[in-house]
Formats: sequence, C-alpha cells, structure tokens
Amino acid sequence: MMGKSRTKTTEGAIGNLELGDGWLEDFMPYQLYRVTNRLNMRLLSRLRAIGISASQWRVLSVLRSFGTLTISRIVEHTLMEQPTVSRVIDQLEQEKLATRRTSTEDSRMIEVVLTPKGVDAFEAILPAAQRHQKVAMDGLTTKEIDTLRSLLRRIEHNINEFD
Repeated sequence: MMGKSRTKTTEGAIGNLELGDGWLEDFMPYQLYRVTNRLNMRLLSRLRAIGISASQWRVLSVLRSFGTLTISRIVEHTLMEQPTVSRVIDQLEQEKLATRRTSTEDSRMIEVVLTPKGVDAFEAILPAAQRHQKVAMDGLTTKEIDTLRSLLRRIEHNINEFD
C-alpha cells in the first residue's frame, strides 16, 4: 500500500516537471536574495562610474557606519571572507580611502579607519543608495517599513541563534 501511494506521488511529480511547481515564489531566502540582488544591480552602475567595486562599497559602508574596526569585525559585518576583506582593504589603502593602524588598546590588533577621501567616496555614493532604497520602499507606510526592519532583525537573530 505504501509503495502504491509513493509511486502515485512520484508519477504526479514527474508529470509536472515541465511546468514546475512554483515553490520558489514562497521560499523566503530566494525572495530576499532576489530583492537584495536587484537593489545591488542598480547600485553597481553608480559604483562602477566612480571606480568602486561592490566589495569596496560594503567595506566603506561598514566603516562609515561603525567607525574604526578590526579586520575580524569587518568580516563579521560584511559577511565576506577574511582573505577577501584583506584584499579589499589593500585596495582601499592603495586608493587612500582607508588606512590600517595598530590598535591603541592592543598592539597585536590592526584596526582599519576611513580617510577623509574614503568618507568623500562614501558620501558620493550614498545618495544613489538611498534613492534605490526609496524606490524599493515606494508605497510602503512608515509603520510597514519599521515592521519590515524589525522582522528582518528578528530573522537575522534567529539565524544567528541557529548557527
């Protein structure tokens, strides 16, 4: 009996292979990925125009938001791999957008800080980033946006607790 129901289900699933079942439309990670990528794609053209990569923008943004950070904290905030972050910081230093220095609290630690030129680069991109966010939030009330932010924080908290 179990074999028959299993075969029936399998046959039904096989019969729909060409049509698909649309399951991704309700899969939250996929929806979040699509929204994030679409926002980022719009911003990438602005970044390219001023010679900044998406990875550099992420590091600049984190440094502008949190101030001076160690490389490990930048990795934590950008969700990028440590070798990638180190390479990006090398690039930012070459372009004089950020600088490394020894921590005043622990001489074994290296901190990264934006330079005035780095702040200028960040400020040049920020209006475009904010416009992209505004377009994405069009039609949402302030309360809905606050709810969305709260829900995203809770989801991230849940993910962090799971790890």
